[in-house]
Amino acid sequence: MLNYVTAYQMLHRFAKVRSGQRVLIHSAAGGVGSALLQLGCLAGLEMYGTCSSRGASAVSDMGCIPIDYRHQDFVKEIHRLTREGVDVVFDGIGGTHIWRSRKALRPGGKVVAYGLTSSLRGGRLASGRRHRIHGIAVFGLYIAGGWLMPGRKRVVPYSIQWLKRLRPALFRQDLIALFDLLKQQKIKPLIAHRFPLVEARGAHELLGKEGVTGKIVLVCNESSLE
Repeated sequence: MLNYVTAYQMLHRFAKVRSGQRVLIHSAAGGVGSALLQLGCLAGLEMYGTCSSRGASAVSDMGCIPIDYRHQDFVKEIHRLTREGVDVVFDGIGGTHIWRSRKALRPGGKVVAYGLTSSLRGGRLASGRRHRIHGIAVFGLYIAGGWLMPGRKRVVPYSIQWLKRLRPALFRQDLIALFDLLKQQKIKPLIAHRFPLVEARGAHELLGKEGVTGKIVLVCNESSLE
């Protein structure tokens, strides 16, 4: 639920996408990424997504052109494929990666920044007061730079926690829309692995080692894995 609400709100409330627009989705084979792909396909978007070679086939099956982030420069690839760049980039990596995402935009485009996976160490968020202050300062600089630098390429922050506090009524509307899409079988969560609840530690370790294609699901009854 968290992934699809995040994807839906970023697409329709922050990016305000329109049919025919080009978007770049980072970590396209992940939980939020795959939700963005499914909802983006329904919105009629032209989609590009960074992923590993292992996740490329799943990304392609969801109507997206995969870009291997390990062996290709996504900025160069986007400009090679589109000439002028994309309308929106969805960046959950954060840090200096946001500025590279900005380079993939066409004039007037925007980066929707929603995560900090670049700060993860072994599956955990790097701690420390200095690290947090540095991250906030860099993020603020990128937002300001998006307004001040030429090209009209903006960086827009998205936080589901802050939006829930400020506009709680939106969540009811968005959940109703998503459950309606699920009922019509227009969206289907991509499941990478299922683990018994007692193996939750192993599931987290798998996430910490490398990305997975889709979501990991913890189930209470081991017989449901059969």
